[in-house]
Order: sequence, then C-alpha cells, then structure tokens
Amino acid sequence: MIAQVTGQVIEVGDNSLVLQVGPVAYELYVPSGVVQHYKNGPEKNGARTSVPEENATFYTIQYIEGASGHGNQFFRLVGFRRRLEKDFFQLYTSVEGIGYKTALKSLIFPIQKIALAIETGDTGTLKKLPHIGARTAEKMVATLKGRMQKFTLDQEGQPLTTAVESDFHSEVVQVLRQVGYADHEAALLMEEAVKRNPKIRNAEDMIQEIFRIKSGSQAQ
Repeated sequence: MIAQVTGQVIEVGDNSLVLQVGPVAYELYVPSGVVQHYKNGPEKNGARTSVPEENATFYTIQYIEGASGHGNQFFRLVGFRRRLEKDFFQLYTSVEGIGYKTALKSLIFPIQKIALAIETGDTGTLKKLPHIGARTAEKMVATLKGRMQKFTLDQEGQPLTTAVESDFHSEVVQVLRQVGYADHEAALLMEEAVKRNPKIRNAEDMIQEIFRIKSGSQAQ
C-alpha cells in the first residue's frame, strides 16, 4: 500500500499530475484545486513557471478501478497535500454511492463546512454538492455523523475542488450564441470568467461574470 510519496511534479493533466520519485514516476489523481495550483505555477523572477522546482509530498490512497470479475482493472492513486484531507476523503468515500472520482468532483465546499453539515444533519447544504442527491446526503449523515468532529475544526478556507462543473456550460454557450458569439469565442470567455472568479457554480454566475468582463468591471 502506497501511503505517501515525495517528489517533483513534472506533468499536470486535467485531473491528475505526474510525480517523479527517483527513477519512478507516479500518476496521482488529485482534486482540481491542486491541478489549478500547479497549472497556475508559482512566481519566479517576476514570471510564472509551469510547475514548481521543489519537491512536494502527497498523502495517497491506493485503490482498484474497474469492475470486479470482468474487464480491465487498474491500480490508481489519489493524492492530497495534507494528511487531514486524506483522512476526510477516506471517510467521505465510505458512504454508499460515493466513488473516488465522484468524490473528487463534489468537494466544492471547504472540509470544515461539509463536516459541520454532516454533524448537524444539514442535508440542504450537502445536496448542493455536485453529484450528491437527497438520498446520498441522508446516507452521509447516517454514516458519518459523530465521526466528523476533528474536521469541523479545520481552518483551511479553500475547497479541494475548484473546477467548474461542465454540465451548465452548454446553457451558457446557447445564451452567448443568441447574442452573436461564436462557440470558440464563448469558450474563451468562459475560461476567462473562471480565472477571474473560481467560485462560479452555475450558468447565471458565469453569465454575470462574462458581462463584467465585457463591460470592463473588476472581478467580485
């Protein structure tokens, strides 16, 4: 079982990164907030680099992807920058119906907020998480209530997942088409909107941010 790896990030994908550890390179699936951190890159001599040069440590969970008994199966690694995040994720994915990839896409609130919602039985907040419906929210509370206390004390204010869900992108494209934008122009505007406001979670917020871009307003 691979529980922790330290090395240099040499490649960043859409939902994963490659970590060079000596002569071996590991592919880690990571939350989108980690992807954005490395894609943006740190500043060096006044410019941004694609990936940092220093080593990074990731706390990992190893799992098997693929149906048992038939088809191909693959060993995968999920990585987190804090041990607390790994511990939270292991409990979070112990709930029936929450798989690893679904979980990585759903954590759009800080850990503390999700933990508090579970401890207080606030299924309304939990249902706002992508891919988490009413039944799953109820299962979350039933399975995890009483086990989230230490996570309610977490002071990290940023969510693990920062990427915008793509299910409302088509709606935004349709609106932009109606006012004369080509699809490639719409894609560029949406990309710029997300850069200015990573908290966008729906079509209305996206359209408002695009309006600010076109009107020259500052990001909120």
